[in-house]
Amino acid sequence: MTVSFMLTACEDQEKNKLDNRVIGYWNLKINRDFKQAYKFLSPGWRANENELAYAQRMTKSVAKWQAVKLIDKQCTQKNLCKITVNIEYEYRFPGMGGQKMTVDTDLHENWILKNNVWYIVPIKEKRIK
Repeated sequence: MTVSFMLTACEDQEKNKLDNRVIGYWNLKINRDFKQAYKFLSPGWRANENELAYAQRMTKSVAKWQAVKLIDKQCTQKNLCKITVNIEYEYRFPGMGGQKMTVDTDLHENWILKNNVWYIVPIKEKRIK
């Protein structure tokens, strides 16, 4: 019985680490600290996009992130979780004289545990042509 409790406590502690990483990542983006946010990206992603390219891409975003809430967490494996966050952001409409609107949306993210650290695996954005 004690062993089971200890395993559950460890799993809960690991999930709390993930919660903190998710909120930490978004708070860095909200504060526009893209250099630090970059460190939250999975090693595989970082191998394909350097820090400068990431920061430039984030800086060009027409959305200005303002707040984050963790909505849901589904862990299908010990080292893989699907996260839903609600992001509040200010959006500027480029074709409408820069008119602003505050909106919120739910985003679905994949997070992996590698070497005891949780990393986000960004979903490649689809561009409308």
